[in-house]
Amino acid sequence: MSTEIGIGIPKNIKIRDYQGEAIRAWLSHEGCGILEMATGTGKTITSICGIVKLLEQYALADTPCGLVLVLPYKVLLEQWVDVLSDFGIHPLVCYESKAIWKSKLTSIVDLFNKGHRKSLFIATTNATFYTDDFQEELERISGDYIFCIDEMHHFATKSGVDLLPEKARFRLGLSATLMSKWSSENMDKLKAYFKNDIVYSFSLERAIKEGFLTPYYYHPVFVELTVEEKDEYYILSKKIGKAIASNDDITDNEVLQSLLLKRARIITTAKNKYEMLKMMKNIIVGTKYNLFYCGDRIEADERYVEKINKLLSFDFGIKSHTFTAAEDKKDRKYVLNTFAKGDIDAITAIRCLDEGVDIPQLRRAFILSSGTNPKEFIQRRGRILRKSEGKDMAEIYDFFVVPTLNQYEIKNMSSEEISAERRILNREFDRFKEFADLSLNKEEAYSKIISIWNMYNN
Repeated sequence: MSTEIGIGIPKNIKIRDYQGEAIRAWLSHEGCGILEMATGTGKTITSICGIVKLLEQYALADTPCGLVLVLPYKVLLEQWVDVLSDFGIHPLVCYESKAIWKSKLTSIVDLFNKGHRKSLFIATTNATFYTDDFQEELERISGDYIFCIDEMHHFATKSGVDLLPEKARFRLGLSATLMSKWSSENMDKLKAYFKNDIVYSFSLERAIKEGFLTPYYYHPVFVELTVEEKDEYYILSKKIGKAIASNDDITDNEVLQSLLLKRARIITTAKNKYEMLKMMKNIIVGTKYNLFYCGDRIEADERYVEKINKLLSFDFGIKSHTFTAAEDKKDRKYVLNTFAKGDIDAITAIRCLDEGVDIPQLRRAFILSSGTNPKEFIQRRGRILRKSEGKDMAEIYDFFVVPTLNQYEIKNMSSEEISAERRILNREFDRFKEFADLSLNKEEAYSKIISIWNMYNN
């Protein structure tokens, strides 16, 4: 059905039964709630169809209604805008320099408020959403509108929940990362904004079982910390303990947050990960459709990526290309098309594939850098499991930090040292369990981790 303002679900879009259930669930909850759907199950299309059905109701009643869409990154925003155009929705895109969008946004808000426009469609990035210029215009909207956040967990911060527009009559939160698993004060406030309603859930386990995602093998690759890394880790841990003891407000303590970041990076950038990768030459040489996750911060991890690229090129004879969130749309499309055709054997990635970039051809992922944030590593797995022609399974090689791999050394440690190393293992184990439980080789994976645990408990 198409409306007077040209909005409608394209004839070539076939809504699956479960997508229809999700749409009806959101609409039946008065257009307010959360869709929790695994990567690969059509979360974007489902949500847009739901939005269109609500907008159609307003159009038939000849009543204005708007849409404010917030996405974490420019890459994801561009993808949404492309898809929205197929539904007849052409939002004003607001990001980067305000000189590009501010006056246009002011104008269309004025027209919408005065009843001279039947629709108000806006798409922005998280970064722009937080600015005073955008907030000023958002606050001025006087009519009904849908407020939609994709990858909504990014808003589970004090500044995020404080800026959620209370005036929005309709609210749609989207997540692929099992929001129901985690709780914090800000996460609880974020859920409360959407009336605490996860109106529809489609798990990754179900997506694999029903053939929407590719089954996978999980291979933990155990990596030992160097003596220098362990020493630095323990020193930072003591400083963190003192900082926590002396400050009630942990989240706003900049010194503490800096110490936590430094300590986390010891694990994510452990030197022996590179050495272990060198030993995996026989697994990698001659293969295509490989992905190497190398870090989360472009500036900090560029040298590490260069090191990995040199190893792949000169030692393994693998053609690789670095992919970050900094490329423009044209360059990004070129790299992805070249990879899809098999002209590039591997992509070395920094952060950008966590959200918004789909490369279904991926067969094998090497996770060289992974933090303890479950939302991030669940999304990374989802990217790898996208379906593609001829792809019947995927493989994940997860570089898993174990402080000490020598049983003799462990036996000679003090109880304090063993406790500290167990805490490192516990942080890494959350990711292991998430990945191993749904893998094709669950028993094999667990047998490996049990042998590590036994060393620390005998």
